[in-house]
Amino acid sequence: METVELDDRKQRILDALEREIARQAETDLDEIDLVALAVAVDAALGGDGVMPGGEIDDGKEPDELNAANDG
Repeated sequence: METVELDDRKQRILDALEREIARQAETDLDEIDLVALAVAVDAALGGDGVMPGGEIDDGKEPDELNAANDG
């Protein structure tokens, strides 16, 4: 396959796809998990990178929580 110059965004997407496919291949790659690929791309582009239904970690410790941010 011919190597082409990619802009930064496309390169981040390509890198995320390569990493995720390699990760999936380590376990069992009978089927590609497209949702996991989408989440990997989301994370590479600055999203939360959380699987649907997964818990989002806001980074707050229990002693930092109050009525305004405990939700």
